[in-house]
Amino acid sequence: MVEQKENGNFENDDPALARAGSTSQESSTDKEPSPKAKPEIEKESFSERWSNSRFWLVRGSYVVLRAVWTVVMVIGGFIAWLISLLFI
Repeated sequence: MVEQKENGNFENDDPALARAGSTSQESSTDKEPSPKAKPEIEKESFSERWSNSRFWLVRGSYVVLRAVWTVVMVIGGFIAWLISLLFI
């Protein structure tokens, strides 16, 4: 698909990419990281760590609090809907 010419430029032979207006340069995702570069560590959010904890008590408290929060939001949404009916 991608051929390297003598001058170092890359050319896409895929007609679908040419129609889509893509550039003729190879993407930078194919490059290998340098040995000195630190790997990027994705940090999980607090709620993700809470829901995926190895302790059952922590996971259970997350499930209970999430359920309580969902019920509170549903009741609040219903009350807001009722109040909005007053102003029609």
